[in-house]
Amino acid sequence: MSKSELLQAIAPTARGEKANLEQQRQILTLIESLEAANPTPAPTATPDLLSGNWRTLYTTSRDLLGLSALPGIRAGEIYQYVDAHRQQVFNIAEIESRLPLTQGIFAIRARFQGVSPRRVEVTFEQFVIGWTWLINYRIDTFLPLLIERPQQIPALKIPVRQPPNRPSWLDITYLDPDLRIGRGSQGSVFVLEKV
Repeated sequence: MSKSELLQAIAPTARGEKANLEQQRQILTLIESLEAANPTPAPTATPDLLSGNWRTLYTTSRDLLGLSALPGIRAGEIYQYVDAHRQQVFNIAEIESRLPLTQGIFAIRARFQGVSPRRVEVTFEQFVIGWTWLINYRIDTFLPLLIERPQQIPALKIPVRQPPNRPSWLDITYLDPDLRIGRGSQGSVFVLEKV
């Protein structure tokens, strides 16, 4: 099994939203084959390889797939920016709408800590919700603001109070220079490409 087979299998699924049961099984089999051949057995020890802006290609996460379940909206691109040196992660979902001036972004800022060669524990810190027209949104200009000067973003910022007895974690089960696969604490699978 190869990366190209996996990418070909997930391409028609709209990030997993349109994957039927047979496609889900085939994709999971391809993912498991790649995980078995992971070229980076200790991803948490390779901050330069782990860091960067990653775009979600496929997921089984109900939270992410549910973004398109709301009436009149759908999820656009979904990114995850990782700064492994600072142990920060930013999840950014572009929200598209049929109504004028209602396109937006939904971002979550979090910190993470490596707790094993492939597992990171994640602590969510803040939600950022804004309209793309108000913040003059483009991913390449939004990321530096979100990382360095979040107070300058004209958006709603809501602190997250994560219960201390319910840690979130992610196992990075495959990592190479342009593809990452992870499995989350809620049983979700994520396939991301570096952009």
